[in-house]
Amino acid sequence: MSRPSDPPSVVCDPGRLAALEAHAVLDTLPEQGFDDVVRLASRLCDTPVALVSLVAGTRQWFKARTGFPLAQTDLGRSVCAHALTQPDSLLVIPDLTQDPRTRDNPLVTASPGIRFYAGAPLRTPEGHVLGTLCVIDYVSRPEGLSATEADDLRALARQVTGHLAMRRAAAEREAALRAVQATEERYRLAARATNDAIWDWDFATDHVLWNEALQAAYGHPLAEVAPTGAWWIDHIHPDDRARIDASIHAVIDGAGTVWSDEYRFRRADGSYADVLDRGSVIRDAAGRAIRMIGAMLDLTERRRAEAARRDSERRLDLERSLLKSVFRQAPVGISVAGTEPGAPNLINARAEAILGHSLGGPALTRYQSFRAEHADGRIYAPDDYPSLRALREGAVVTGEAMRYRNAATGALRLLEVSSAPVRDEDGTIRAAVTVFLDVTEQRRAEAQLRRLALVAEQSSDFIAIADADGIIDYVNPAGRALVGLSEDAARGAHLTDVFAPEDLPFAEGTILPAIRAGGSWSGEYRLRHLASGAVVPVRYNLFALRGPGGGFEGFAAVSHDISARKAAEARQEILNRELSHRLKNTLAMVQAVAVQTLRNATDPAAARDALVARLVALGKAHDILLTGEGESADLRAVLEGALAIHDDGRPGRFRLQGPPVPCGARAALSLTLMAHELATNAVKYGALRHPDGYVTLDWAVAGRAGPVLSLRWQEHGGPPVTPPARKGFGSRLIERGLAGTVDGEVATHYPPEGVVCTLTAPLAELLTGE
Repeated sequence: MSRPSDPPSVVCDPGRLAALEAHAVLDTLPEQGFDDVVRLASRLCDTPVALVSLVAGTRQWFKARTGFPLAQTDLGRSVCAHALTQPDSLLVIPDLTQDPRTRDNPLVTASPGIRFYAGAPLRTPEGHVLGTLCVIDYVSRPEGLSATEADDLRALARQVTGHLAMRRAAAEREAALRAVQATEERYRLAARATNDAIWDWDFATDHVLWNEALQAAYGHPLAEVAPTGAWWIDHIHPDDRARIDASIHAVIDGAGTVWSDEYRFRRADGSYADVLDRGSVIRDAAGRAIRMIGAMLDLTERRRAEAARRDSERRLDLERSLLKSVFRQAPVGISVAGTEPGAPNLINARAEAILGHSLGGPALTRYQSFRAEHADGRIYAPDDYPSLRALREGAVVTGEAMRYRNAATGALRLLEVSSAPVRDEDGTIRAAVTVFLDVTEQRRAEAQLRRLALVAEQSSDFIAIADADGIIDYVNPAGRALVGLSEDAARGAHLTDVFAPEDLPFAEGTILPAIRAGGSWSGEYRLRHLASGAVVPVRYNLFALRGPGGGFEGFAAVSHDISARKAAEARQEILNRELSHRLKNTLAMVQAVAVQTLRNATDPAAARDALVARLVALGKAHDILLTGEGESADLRAVLEGALAIHDDGRPGRFRLQGPPVPCGARAALSLTLMAHELATNAVKYGALRHPDGYVTLDWAVAGRAGPVLSLRWQEHGGPPVTPPARKGFGSRLIERGLAGTVDGEVATHYPPEGVVCTLTAPLAELLTGE
């Protein structure tokens, strides 16, 4: 199947299409005048179809039609498009099936199957062909149109062109009218919206017309304003009136067209406004001034704004000076660097001191000479400096660690560098502001503080800090453990909360006032364990914390736990008293041993040997007492050694019974002292005082959770026993026995038949070697 021929190129001519658009006729409603033309053309040419066809860029549209079913077609079906190439003559095609331009047209090859076409061009006075008035038949007409029919078709086409021209003129008039109305409306709205008092002065009638701004800006109601030039002149300040009257008439009476002047205009409230008045003179053909239209602008706000602007400029100059001073004197280094010609390149004195040089050469090359390292030791690449990253990619760098070798001194300094871009209104980066903070000393001080903090944290002493009111800010772990405070409870506690209650009056009356006065206090003191209530003896040091100006800001306490020393001193006191007691008892023992040994002796030599042996045993026990040293031995051996000096040679005086039990040095000393004391008392007051008296010593080990030694001393055959009226040193020594040495318990009873002393102690404690 053949395709329809392409429409002629003239169809898409921009000038033709613009002319068609200017007529504003496409897609309008039917009109009687055009409908009458097509009916008349159909009748005059004796054709079933007549059309007023307008050819647009992509279609042909029928303004009027008779005998044709379609309102428009695409250009592929248009025959009228070919008529555009013949603007001065009719296009007549007797048989559309034979013409190469139309034989493949769908309107010819298919429904409705047209065969004859004659079209007169619709040509504008400018020469643009908008379309055709055409007649169409469904049968071919080899003879075409007669001369009369052709003339009638041309005449009717001219009528259509005239109708189109009238439509265009009407459309243009309506557009012009709308433009005038819009202009007038804009002028009316502008006159209403403006703050200028607009006036129109007709010289012939001396009539002055004002807009609403006269009331809005100056308070004069229009209904009360006399519409004359005299009213206007009368409201000019008396000092300005003659000058303004002369200047305006000089323009009116001369040849000028523009007048402008400043003066003072009286408001309705009697005050005067500074105004700028300007007007344009309208003259007739003879050059006479007939009207003058102008606008009076209130300068009060402008002058107030100008005064404010001048004041703002003065403040801006002051702020600029202050900023320059801050920039120059800032304690941190600041540089401003740009890349474009004319961009700022500034550096303050502190930055030069930190870096050891000025900014140097151009921004993109000077960085090659800088000597900086990253925190991990990597050398900075020339384009990796924070300021260049801010300039290049808009990066915002905050507190970047940098090690920089000062160019002047060679010293390696630790810096924190921050940089940010400076952008103009359209977001273009123009410069970068970089801040250098030398943190070398700060880092060194922080390291020292960290070491001091570690000392405090790891110290075994009580270390605390409190504010000026005595509220604790910090207590180290050893201090919290010493007084039984949790970390949370320590914050907010008062310094005196850890004092023993009975010592508070002395602390509040003597110690704390001395510290607040700027002094210090050191001495032995007592703290209390808040959980257990136990008193903890300490060497207490309290001193004042002072601020930079020397003012009192708080307390610092350092205390050393002297519990062990106090316990040692107590034990030493016991030993010293025991030593004194032992010396006395030793002499008594020597005497007793000598008496007992010699009392029943029959052989002087044998008595001498026994006496010497017993004195040696007494000396050995005395050595243990004085030196605190003992040999590790079995419990039986320890007891036998301690009791040997009290054996007067009579059989069965000491009857020992129990299993083997190892005994360390500490326990041996305690047991020796206890046994010696019990035996001494038995010799002095108890069973050993009587010739037939004796002592039984029994012990056993029992217990599932942990073995426990149980030992029992019982005297037999002595005088009746009565409890002592008071306990002497020896009795206390017996009862304390192992309690302070190996966590043992000792109890003494005084039944009439003989003293009973029981001792229990964990077996593990007896093995302690210290």
